[in-house]
Amino acid sequence: MKILTSVLVVSGLCMTALSQGHLVLPAAYATSDANGLLSIPGATLQLREQTIIGAAHLTSLVGKQLKAIEFRRNATATTFDTGEANLTIKISSMAAPTYDCSRTFDSNQGTDVLQVFSGQVTLPTSPAEPGPNVAWTSDNVIRIEFTTPFLYNGGRLCVDITGSAVAGLEAENWIADAYAEDAKGTFQNIGGGCGTYASHAYVDEYSLVVGNRARFMTLGTPFFFGFAVTGQPQSPGLPLSFLGFNPPGNCELMLSTMDVVAAVFLTDILSPTMGYGTWELDIPNNGALQGLGFTTQWFDYGTQATTDALSWTIGAAPSLDMATVSGETTSPEGRVVPNIAHVIRFEYE
Repeated sequence: MKILTSVLVVSGLCMTALSQGHLVLPAAYATSDANGLLSIPGATLQLREQTIIGAAHLTSLVGKQLKAIEFRRNATATTFDTGEANLTIKISSMAAPTYDCSRTFDSNQGTDVLQVFSGQVTLPTSPAEPGPNVAWTSDNVIRIEFTTPFLYNGGRLCVDITGSAVAGLEAENWIADAYAEDAKGTFQNIGGGCGTYASHAYVDEYSLVVGNRARFMTLGTPFFFGFAVTGQPQSPGLPLSFLGFNPPGNCELMLSTMDVVAAVFLTDILSPTMGYGTWELDIPNNGALQGLGFTTQWFDYGTQATTDALSWTIGAAPSLDMATVSGETTSPEGRVVPNIAHVIRFEYE
């Protein structure tokens, strides 16, 4: 009887071990280094970060208990120093598609949101690892075992991590592997600016895709308003002096229509004589918008000057079916980036 009992116990243990598994996302980088990198919340900064994962990546996890998550180091010939971070992790699921994720953190969480971990995590000392293959070994991985497993029943998944570094134990160079899809729009400088900040109009071309928020930046007179004006282009431009302004040079309005006008306060964060402003525009997740073009030009109220105009075109939505939302821990909102996400590994049972 004792022998039989022992056999049954061993058999039960084997069945338990066999039921455990791992899933790496994106699956193509299960062993090899991906082409991007992302910081880890709490490694050096206070950060809230959500990884949104499409249901198509997760079919093998339906009905499984998620028991741990791992982040693999980025491949580089640099040793990563150890550190400590305080992390809180919540997981939830939703029926909504990945491309419809919100910059408002709480809007990305489903009704089944569950705190799976809260506590201090060690970021290990990791010797130089130039790749291209990077193993999921203890010195290459930040592993967080959940105190409360999450039962996944389908839908997109939201992994929500809030992290802060432990004072004096920051892991300043611990950078995790990520995949970045080269999905972007296009833009062209068509001129028209004058004055000190004529050439200082910028757009994040990776934000110019269906389902993202187009992000525009400028430099200008600090503590004054800048106006981001968007519409259809015209060439040649209309001299600003015709409109009653007194610009410091040959400024031209390079727009035939003014479809959107946004006022942005130019804050002084770069120098006492230079202000900085950003403006964002939602691009709905509608495939019909791909290839649609507009032009954006900034008007600096402090100097009555314009920047060069940027003519831009919307590109296709990324096919990654994963997204990253990141921001300050105290802010209800972050920035949505639909073409980059951590390479992660779930342990499930």
